[in-house]
Amino acid sequence: MDFEFWDNCWNRESQPFHLAEAHTFLVKYVQELFSTEHKVFVPLSGKSLDLLFLAEKGFYPVGVEFNPKAVHKFIDENKLQFESKELVAESGNQLICYQNDSMAVWLADFFDITSEHVGKFKQVYDRAAFIALPESMRKDYARHLKSLLDENATILLVTMDYVPDEMSGPPFHITLDEIKQQFPEGQVEELCRCSLLDTHPRWKELELSRLDEVLYKITF
Repeated sequence: MDFEFWDNCWNRESQPFHLAEAHTFLVKYVQELFSTEHKVFVPLSGKSLDLLFLAEKGFYPVGVEFNPKAVHKFIDENKLQFESKELVAESGNQLICYQNDSMAVWLADFFDITSEHVGKFKQVYDRAAFIALPESMRKDYARHLKSLLDENATILLVTMDYVPDEMSGPPFHITLDEIKQQFPEGQVEELCRCSLLDTHPRWKELELSRLDEVLYKITF
């Protein structure tokens, strides 16, 4: 994970990956997450308002974000009240959990989080983690994420589809074949696709041939 890159991003007033409302994919397809378990795991949650949306819908989102600026902005901008607890991971890194009756947000490296900290999940909403990681890290990410899954789990995975020669990422270009390779135990279904070319000045500056955001459902 390129901490400096993402830290610089959070210093900017506007980022193309941060939305001022819940993601349209999540709003439209939240019913795909319904199960008897109301917890939803949200890796690399940033300061996403998707956490608030999930909480409003009766879920208990559990976000993990490694950048303290993003976590503190999320708490401050939404005027949230949390209790906090500090732990030490096996790696020696500090973990801080902010939690209340509606959600939990971990300030931690994703790879330091284990089922001993957060339990296991039947539902995952990954809008910003898989596409934020270079190819060399995505295999480790998928392996670690699966260690946090319960039986019969569902992942809603948002990816980016563009001509790789036109943009290096992040967000990184992800193919359906790679998803199947990284999650061979799961059944992969494309639920929705939309163009982002006109949604932010940054994308227009790059003059891309295409930039599609794609929502996949992975079931185990």
